[in-house]
Amino acid sequence: MYIQELTIQTQKLSEQKAFYSTVLELPIVAETATSFTVQAGTTRLTLLQTQQEVLYHMAFTIPRNKFQQAKDWIAQRIPLLPLKTGEDEIFFSGLDARSFYFGDADNNILEYMVHNGLEHETPGAFGPQDVLRVSEIGLPVEDVPAMATQLEQQQGIVSYPAPNQISSDFAYLGDIFGQLVVVKTGRPWLPTETVTAIVSPVQAVISGQREEQIQSSFYPYTITVHAA
Repeated sequence: MYIQELTIQTQKLSEQKAFYSTVLELPIVAETATSFTVQAGTTRLTLLQTQQEVLYHMAFTIPRNKFQQAKDWIAQRIPLLPLKTGEDEIFFSGLDARSFYFGDADNNILEYMVHNGLEHETPGAFGPQDVLRVSEIGLPVEDVPAMATQLEQQQGIVSYPAPNQISSDFAYLGDIFGQLVVVKTGRPWLPTETVTAIVSPVQAVISGQREEQIQSSFYPYTITVHAA
C-alpha cells in the first residue's frame, strides 16, 4: 500500500511552509493563499489552513543505510523527541524497523523510519532526496476494531506484519510500504506520554485492490483508493 497523496490541516500555514521547505528541505510543488504542497519522495503532501485545533502523526520512510546520517541531519536542525528512557531512537523488533521522532511547527509527531526488509539503499550523504515517501498517517477513532474491520472488508487492508494483531486501542494496518495507524483517541503518540491523539481531518490517496472512496460516517477521514 502506497500513500500517493496526503492532505492534512494546519493553524500555522506560514510556519509550516517554512518548516517543510526550509528545515526538511522538501520541494514546494504547488501553493495557494490557503495551502501548500511539498513532494516527499513519491508522496504529494498538502497542508491546508484551518482555524480548528489539529494534531497529526506521520512517518516518512528513508533508505535503510541512511538512518544515522538522517538522524544527525535532523538533529542539527531541530531537537529530536526522546523516549521515556531518554533514548532518541527505537527499534521495532516485530517490524525489523528503526525510527526517530521530531516535531514540526504545529507539534505534529513526525517520524523518519527505516525498514530493514526494504532493500532500497542510496549512495552519498543524506539529504531531502532520500525521503522515499510518507509511509504512515495516524487515524484516531473511538472504536479501533470497527475501523480496522471496515478497512479490511472494503479493501483487504489488514494488520502488519502479521494478521489479527489488532487491539482495542491500536491497529497498524497495511504493508511494508505504507500503513494506516488506527489508534484510540486520547492514546499518546510515541515517543511521548503527553501528546495524545485527537481526531483531525485527513484526506489520503492510496494504492489498493480496486477503485473506491472510503468515507467515514463518524470521522473527517476520506481515503481514495486507486487500483494498484
